[in-house]
Amino acid sequence: MTDTATLESLTREDGTTVTFHRLGEGEKIITCLHSLGLDGSWYAPLADEIGDEYTLLAPDFRGHGGSEFGAEGPTLSAIAGDVIALWDSLGIESSPIMGISYGGMVAQAVTALADGRVSAQILMATRGAFDEKSTEATLGRAAATRVPGGVEDALETTMNRWFGDESTNPDNPLVACGRKQYLAVGADTLATCFESMVTVGDYAVADPPPTLVLGGTDDRSTPRAGIEALAASVDGAQLRFVDGGHLVAFDRPHVVAEAIIPFLTTLD
Repeated sequence: MTDTATLESLTREDGTTVTFHRLGEGEKIITCLHSLGLDGSWYAPLADEIGDEYTLLAPDFRGHGGSEFGAEGPTLSAIAGDVIALWDSLGIESSPIMGISYGGMVAQAVTALADGRVSAQILMATRGAFDEKSTEATLGRAAATRVPGGVEDALETTMNRWFGDESTNPDNPLVACGRKQYLAVGADTLATCFESMVTVGDYAVADPPPTLVLGGTDDRSTPRAGIEALAASVDGAQLRFVDGGHLVAFDRPHVVAEAIIPFLTTLD
């Protein structure tokens, strides 16, 4: 893990404290958004792989890590507002943004709400719209999560979605950490994320920044067709699949670094 990682915080105007991880000391900033149930520290191995030129800023979403739930909770719009406030507090005029799974949906909300401040977006293992069937299924997951014991009941299925066959390996430290954090964030946080993610289509923009859509070849959570549909919906987007599962940026960071560095280089 990078030895230049720090954990900092800011307080929003509604009184909510939001924590964020500063990973690296490079001059080039990338804002990194984690998946539901985890936190920004999961980007530390990617920070090690991506090189000394970069600093990764990785906020903990509301209700995750060290961030408070707040009045609204971890909705796409609330987290996007936190990201923009973070940039304001650090004097960051613009930044590429990278998000995985729910973080990829947050990234799309930031792009829509940040008034041109997103210089590029990398959207991993995520989607850009929900049809009627997938909306119904996702809202059903939210309702099931809110039932007493619902988080625990969904744990094994969720770990399989995230880690594939490795989810049953008791010696995998990422799986152990994922289990612990998923249970710790609790029903309200997880259900709020499920309920909000179905609104991601509301944040489509007509003039998107340069975009790379990245999927894993063994993603058991986000169907390949959904990733392809997202790329097709974003004007000029590049589409690439890499060898890995849903959380490929976290469990195979070297693979993702090799995929995104050429894209980032073109921005220079």
